[in-house]
Amino acid sequence: MSTTDREMTMSIRSLLLTLTLTITSLCLVACGKPAEKSAEADPAAAPAETPAAEAKPTDKAPEAKPAEAKPADAKPAEAKPAKRIEGSIATVNDVAIDAKAFYAELDKITSRGAKIPPERLARIEQNILKRLVEKELVRQAVEKAGIKVEDAEIAAAYEEYKKRFQTEEQFQNYLKHGRVTEASIRERITDKRSLEKLIESRGNLAVDDKQGREFYAKNERFYVDKAGVRASHILIKLNEKATPEQTKAAMEKVKKVQSELEAKKEFAEVAKKYSEGPSAPKGGDLGFFGPGQMVKPFEEAAFKMKIGEVSAPVKTRFGLHIIKVVEKREERKKPYDEVKEQIVQTLKNKRFFQERRKLLEDLRKTAKIDSKLPEPPPAAKTGGARGGLPTGHPPVHGPGQGRGGGHGH
Repeated sequence: MSTTDREMTMSIRSLLLTLTLTITSLCLVACGKPAEKSAEADPAAAPAETPAAEAKPTDKAPEAKPAEAKPADAKPAEAKPAKRIEGSIATVNDVAIDAKAFYAELDKITSRGAKIPPERLARIEQNILKRLVEKELVRQAVEKAGIKVEDAEIAAAYEEYKKRFQTEEQFQNYLKHGRVTEASIRERITDKRSLEKLIESRGNLAVDDKQGREFYAKNERFYVDKAGVRASHILIKLNEKATPEQTKAAMEKVKKVQSELEAKKEFAEVAKKYSEGPSAPKGGDLGFFGPGQMVKPFEEAAFKMKIGEVSAPVKTRFGLHIIKVVEKREERKKPYDEVKEQIVQTLKNKRFFQERRKLLEDLRKTAKIDSKLPEPPPAAKTGGARGGLPTGHPPVHGPGQGRGGGHGH
């Protein structure tokens, strides 16, 4: 065979080998094996099978959308006005409690404009009804025992009540803004005194001397008069950053005050006329005060002065003060006899609330009480009326004591 023939034969064999390999490759592709190998070699080739593909933003659960987390959804439901009960709202031993009395008390709370959730409103209603029921229970017990409160007792207690206020004006402001009247105060006084007499008739309010002295011994620290000064003052207001003109005007007022005092006019009358402080209506009287109770320049001047002495102008951040020292006292412990009446009253008050609770428990055991007020929903029953008290518990202040009905009004 010639060289040319051999070369042609080798070319034909190479061609056949190439065709064989190509056909084999095509068969393998048809079986899918190279495709699997490709996927294993390149993870990006199959994005639809990866977890990331299943967590695309467009596939988020509907509840996770910001639009559905509206702030309004978190607001507590507001109580809708219920149809009002007419006639009696409850009976106590077949004696009716007028629904008008119930709604009068409820309106004092709801008329303030606050949005009250239904559960809270239900507790408020139950509290009001419980107080009215207790009031009727006590009234019946007082009537049965033949207890009466004399007009003189009521009048004396009423005047004592008014002493809680510094001035008549403060008392009148309390009547105006405190949602009470003179008649309602007298009624509370009568109710309390009647209840006291009822408890006394059971022999549970007496406090003997031994109990009083034991209480005094345990609480001696509360019966100590601290060292102090009683003073009056006349204040001419002057700002710390006052202009020369304002300072001059203030000093002119001071000179007028000094002139009248030098003319032997009563300090209290001059204070009422010129003082620009809140104590002016009381003649500038500040009562007793101890160390640390007044601004430093005022305190230092007052404690150095003698009784009856009147100071030169004393400058503080409030202005210019002319001070008169009325009395001085050293620290002293009050003897038992001096505070005995106060201690006995304290112990009686404590016992009063204890015995009142026992009395009401006893009266409820034998009473027939029917109520038309719907029972509160289960959620309202789980919480206390206030600070852990059971549902329906009355306010913790005592009979005859209004909320905040005291000093400073």
